Amino acid sequence: MSLDIEQDPYIKALRSDPDSCDPQKLKKALLGRKTYSQEQLKRLQTRAEIIEHELGPWAADWYVNACIRKLQLGISDDSTSLRLLDDSEKVYLEHCLSNLVLSYPTGGLLSLDSSRLSPKFLRLIDFLMLQQRSAFTGLLFVQTRAEVAVLSQMLYMYPDIKDLYTVSTFVGVSSSAQRKANIGELVDVRAQVDTLDDLRSGRKNLVVTTSALEEGIDVSACNTVICFDRPSNLKSFIQRRGRARKSESTFAILLAEDGDPSIVTTWRQLEQKMQQQYMDDMRQLQELELADALDEGEGEFTVEKTGAKLLLSDAVSHLYHFCATLLSHQDSNPAPLFSFYDVSTKEDYRAITAKVLLPISVDASIREACSRSVWRTEKMAKRDAAFEAYIKLYHAGLVSDNLLPIRGYDEAIAEVETKVENIASLVQIAGQLNPWHLVAKRSEVWEDPSKLYSSVVSLHHDEETVVTMQMLTPCPLPPIPTVTLYWDASTSFNALIQPDSFPCSLDAESAVECTTLLLSSVFRSRMPSNRAGFLFLFLPFQDKAPLEWAERFRGATAGSIFETSDLSLLSLPQVGLVRDTTHGGAPHILKGFQRRSLDSDEIEMEPGDAENDEAGLLLQASRFPKRTDFLHPIPKQTQPTPPGLYSTLLRPKDCEVDNLPLPYTYFAAIVPGILHQVGVRILAAQLCNTLLAPVTLKDAELVVTAITTSAARDVTNYQRQEFLGDSVLKFLTSLMLKSKHLRWHEGLLSLAKDHVVSNASLAKAALAVGLESFILTTPFTGSKWRPLYMADHLETPVGKARQLSTKTLADVVEALIGAAFLEGGFDKATAILKLLLPKASWVPVADSNDILHLAHQASIIFPPHFTQLEHLIGHTFALKSLPLEALTHSSYVGSNVSTSYDRLEFLGDVCLDIIVATTSYNHNPAIATHGLHLIRTAVVNAHFLAFLCLSRSLSVPRTDIVTSKDNEVSTSETMIPIYIWKFMRHAAPVVRSSQQECLKCFECLEAPILEALQHGSHIPWTLLARLDAPKFFSDIIESLIGAIYIDTHGSLSACEAFLETLGVMVYLRRLLQGGVELYHPKEELGKLADADIVRYEVFLDEGGEKKLGCLVWVGDREVVRVGDGISVMEVETRAAEVAVRILKVERLGMGKKRKADE
Repeated sequence: MSLDIEQDPYIKALRSDPDSCDPQKLKKALLGRKTYSQEQLKRLQTRAEIIEHELGPWAADWYVNACIRKLQLGISDDSTSLRLLDDSEKVYLEHCLSNLVLSYPTGGLLSLDSSRLSPKFLRLIDFLMLQQRSAFTGLLFVQTRAEVAVLSQMLYMYPDIKDLYTVSTFVGVSSSAQRKANIGELVDVRAQVDTLDDLRSGRKNLVVTTSALEEGIDVSACNTVICFDRPSNLKSFIQRRGRARKSESTFAILLAEDGDPSIVTTWRQLEQKMQQQYMDDMRQLQELELADALDEGEGEFTVEKTGAKLLLSDAVSHLYHFCATLLSHQDSNPAPLFSFYDVSTKEDYRAITAKVLLPISVDASIREACSRSVWRTEKMAKRDAAFEAYIKLYHAGLVSDNLLPIRGYDEAIAEVETKVENIASLVQIAGQLNPWHLVAKRSEVWEDPSKLYSSVVSLHHDEETVVTMQMLTPCPLPPIPTVTLYWDASTSFNALIQPDSFPCSLDAESAVECTTLLLSSVFRSRMPSNRAGFLFLFLPFQDKAPLEWAERFRGATAGSIFETSDLSLLSLPQVGLVRDTTHGGAPHILKGFQRRSLDSDEIEMEPGDAENDEAGLLLQASRFPKRTDFLHPIPKQTQPTPPGLYSTLLRPKDCEVDNLPLPYTYFAAIVPGILHQVGVRILAAQLCNTLLAPVTLKDAELVVTAITTSAARDVTNYQRQEFLGDSVLKFLTSLMLKSKHLRWHEGLLSLAKDHVVSNASLAKAALAVGLESFILTTPFTGSKWRPLYMADHLETPVGKARQLSTKTLADVVEALIGAAFLEGGFDKATAILKLLLPKASWVPVADSNDILHLAHQASIIFPPHFTQLEHLIGHTFALKSLPLEALTHSSYVGSNVSTSYDRLEFLGDVCLDIIVATTSYNHNPAIATHGLHLIRTAVVNAHFLAFLCLSRSLSVPRTDIVTSKDNEVSTSETMIPIYIWKFMRHAAPVVRSSQQECLKCFECLEAPILEALQHGSHIPWTLLARLDAPKFFSDIIESLIGAIYIDTHGSLSACEAFLETLGVMVYLRRLLQGGVELYHPKEELGKLADADIVRYEVFLDEGGEKKLGCLVWVGDREVVRVGDGISVMEVETRAAEVAVRILKVERLGMGKKRKADE
């Protein structure tokens, strides 16, 4: 049966989520066709072939048909035995089997040609006909469960047999309720509950069964036992014969015509020998049991806090379970290693002790344990050693009070984790705090103008001051940066706000008049005449008589004034808005004047106009913008503006001119944008002064950035700071955990870190302190802006409730961590972590560094050749145990070792990450957030680090002894290269073979990869994937970084120096400078595909060496097919790279054609 493996539900499921897909798992499934569906089809075919051979073609057809019917029923009915199958698997299997054409007669077996039934079955029928008797009780043994179902059905359908025998079935029962169903399983185990009782009572007299009834189940004695097949071994022969225990019972075996009947005689002889051997074994067993009984001392360890007990008899299984929870490498064995020692002093008395050695990832101080007592058997000595080892693990904190391996986080972290683990991806949160409510609460200040605070607000354009105003508020304003306002696509203003922290004593009533006049010039339709009580007031700067100013500029003048004025003396920028009275007073900005000729058709003429205005004056004006959002720039038009589109000719008599000069109107128009920025700073200041007060953040702009989401569409957002804060959080968490839990292995440390830094944990922390109320999510538009009145904002302390993703909540927390780090380094970042995640044991970085440094002050024998390693990496270690640990693989079992490199690699990973993140973040010009992530992915990359590990070398002299032809001995000195990876200590043959295999590939790929890194326009993703270096190459680089960090008391500069030597920083600077395509080929192909879906189909390439091929589809189009792949990741990356080139060439050609057509 030839099937398309790509349509298999398991393959589809793996491909549906590329981020979580395990390439090795996918490759294994494709090459071996090992999926549930494929295995089911293979088993069905095998069973059908067995049934055809044993029972005949009719039986095989019936069996397959029955399986198909069961599968079809399972698709529509979840109550069947197939309920644990995925719907996709059911449909796929049904589709595969639906094309089979099978038939069998339904009227009975006698009507069937005997050639469709096996001779063996017909001989069974003859035998049963001879055995008929009233008290018949029998067992019919077959080999498989499928034969049980088919043979019982055939006996039921055979007329003569049906009348003489009542047939039932019995098979073994699986112990797993969650075990996936088998489509070839036709026996319903639920129907066999009463089978044995029915046999005893006589309701059934023949049971078709497998070896399930050979032993272990109470079956009443039978008078007939039939073996449809020869028993597989002597044991089976004896057990089956033992079921026929009644007097005058019959035991029959059906043999093939070419079978050897002498085997039965042989079995009988072997049975006699077995009985003798059994008696001998029983005597030895009794002696061993007596020995165990003599030194039986059932040890017991009890945890008083919980009452949990560890028994000597359970210690071995507990210890194996603990070791199974360790994070193990593919090429290392995590099982405990037991050694036994014979300390007997008498010949007739055995005395045995045991020692157990735990995997090297366990701390050296608790890795070894010995039995306390001397025992007479290895079994008891092993239990004793395991017992002592497990007690050590408990006292070291690696086993909980329930005597189970801890999950990797202490109680404080566990409490946080249990509260956030099930948090929804979207949560309902409180509305945003209204910053103007905080201002409105100080309304009593307006009754005493001497308590008002004054700020100077000036508007600038092209380094010239347009207008300066004074802003009065009932509270001091926080520092506010320059606000850029975009008047149109080519014109912008800068608003400079200078808060004054001291109260002023200006006339509030005059300020109200000036504010009303100012805002009504633009927002008169939004200002009810009976409203009062502004939250802010504006006055002309340094004007001694603000009331006179308001009176002077209030109202409007008829446009006819232009016809009687000396236009040469008129300053256009100071002329107020010109309002077209024929169109509802539409506001315009005066740009100039024009004389109209009598035959002009530029504006519509009314009767008599030609007589009264022989050469009338026209006003050239542009429409005052309707938009009120000047915070966001508008894109410049790519096409030239048609003449007259934004200019209008107005007749003076149809106009009114505001007395308020135009600069003040400009100011009024941008007031909404200015106040929005003021409100954001008030909100950030409130956050700093309340929730974040213990941290004492002084740079409020960092806080503004941290609480501004991209949805707010403001001039800043948290994304870059979140990128930095993410690295800082991971670094501080890893450092805290490693220094607090000196005996935890990497698996526990990684689990604990994941819990602390998870989005769910951070989101819960944000909600717990009320941070969500300060998060800015609503974009400013100005379209519904109204002047801020005190009464309105006193009633609305917060906005409407809203939905926010837990990721956004977590991002804001990380952005605040980034803000604290930018202002005060790791100390201030630690302070904000203590505030937001108080239940974790945060300590100053310096304290953690001291703890780790002290923990590695061990006395060891430093191998002389490791001094070459120090030269190679450019660092001389003060703590000599560190480089040994950093280069000890988990498979190593030699001496002079504390632990494997895993814990140092755990720390080195975050050290590398924080160095790359801070360097990238601080680059000038600033790198966009997406670029930061791409650069970090490219540099903090296992394939890239592995390549540098393979290529980093240092030439050292070697002295060789040379023997000449005359047998004269001399010395010769040559220079040889040494490599970092050669210093790694291991004891696994698979590691050595992996190294050699990788080196062969490296020799071919070193030059092109190096060329791409130094001069290429793209990151060599495909070549690095082709290298496919084992992970331990990159692991030892990260472990060395961790070792250098601890050795230098936490100097990231020293770690960076090593990265400089290695070449990491060199390549990082090249990426930061630009000119290198950062996207992975698969990501770049996704961008080029736009709305089309990209699909990758990996298949077994033709060639016989288990190479892979890949087919790339973009939409419904096959773009490229490549072969010779060594892994799923490599072949998909290479295929994507080729597809990108093809699509780019096609689009370039289309662009040239379109340009030629134009």
